[in-house]
Amino acid sequence: MSNLFSEILTAPMFLLATVALVLLALVFVLTPLMRPNASTAKLARRRRALAELRYDLDPADYRRRMAKLDQEQAQAGGQPRSMRGLSALLIISVPLLALFLYTQVGTPDGITPEAGQSTELRAMLGDLTNRVRKQPEDVDSWNRLGMIWKQMQQYPAAEAAFRRVLFIEPENTFARVELAETLLYASGRAQIPEAADELLDSVLVDDPNNQKALWLAGLGAFHDGNSRRALALWTRLRDQLPAGSVRDQVNDQIARIPGGTEADETSAATRPAPVNPHAGLSPAGNGEDSSTPRGDAPADGAAIEVKVSLDPALAGRVSGAETVFVFARAVNGPPAPLAVKRLAASDLPASVTLDDGDAMAEGMSLSTFPEVQISARISRTGNAIAASGDIQGQSGPLTVGQDQQIELVMDEVID
Repeated sequence: MSNLFSEILTAPMFLLATVALVLLALVFVLTPLMRPNASTAKLARRRRALAELRYDLDPADYRRRMAKLDQEQAQAGGQPRSMRGLSALLIISVPLLALFLYTQVGTPDGITPEAGQSTELRAMLGDLTNRVRKQPEDVDSWNRLGMIWKQMQQYPAAEAAFRRVLFIEPENTFARVELAETLLYASGRAQIPEAADELLDSVLVDDPNNQKALWLAGLGAFHDGNSRRALALWTRLRDQLPAGSVRDQVNDQIARIPGGTEADETSAATRPAPVNPHAGLSPAGNGEDSSTPRGDAPADGAAIEVKVSLDPALAGRVSGAETVFVFARAVNGPPAPLAVKRLAASDLPASVTLDDGDAMAEGMSLSTFPEVQISARISRTGNAIAASGDIQGQSGPLTVGQDQQIELVMDEVID
């Protein structure tokens, strides 16, 4: 029971709402009981009328009538007392009954459910929506919005976000590639839509080594039967990748092209032939999405242990109730985090491990990029977006697969 009260007291809004609802229930229950009944009200009216006629009646008649009213009042006198007793009983029993029922079927934790990937995405979505309302030209926030909408399979909203970026910055490479993939998902087909193909071609003109554009354009050529173009694009992509699961996945695709096994001595010719890499078009559906090369499961993929702490000089700024976000971003890649962990400031110092299982969007994991930067931030508001007064710390560029453990101190106050 003591744990219950401690949990309730840590949620003041819940406590206030509970008290308000109990009082409202008592008002509805007690109001009919506290009103005088019909007989009592009638006796009161007759007594007032008799008092007005006191000097017009014979004194003996007046006393006789008043005695009769007193007798009737005495006979009805037990009812108000019983109602008052019942009211007192209800005032005590209703709150106790509410508390008993809550201990059996309720929990204060229900108003603050444990955050999962969906909760994190929706929280970020709300923060970013508010930000672009105030700063409609914020390209980075529009790109993040598009990534979250795409992950949530809200393709029209994702398309609108990326097109907004291109309205502001027509040459934005990231938005062009992500818009192309969004159009592909929205089409529900394996073939790259014409509009998406044009976007990818424009990106490869400006950035011939853009890895995601090479992968998607190669898929488009592969499904269109253009084996020569698919081989050229995927070979160029493979030559940029370090040895590992992502390079193996690209080799798996090259191995499916006639003559492709000759392109690399580490070819996947001896491995089982993979299934259609584009069979599952939905990033969160039942099929496996292979529209973007990615690493293996977290147990076999990249992982970085982060020992995060707060600069003692800034300890006075933190109460312990704040939220701490620890996340990784690609050094040369999209602005969206590749992996995110959340903990309470009261847990500091702490050690967390970021791996492929912490990815916020499909195909955007630690294994996908060769270099990342790790950041940690104490959020006073609990929002995923940085705000003035937050405290943060950042690492330098880290090579994925080599830097497996780092120490990070949050020592910078955001203006």
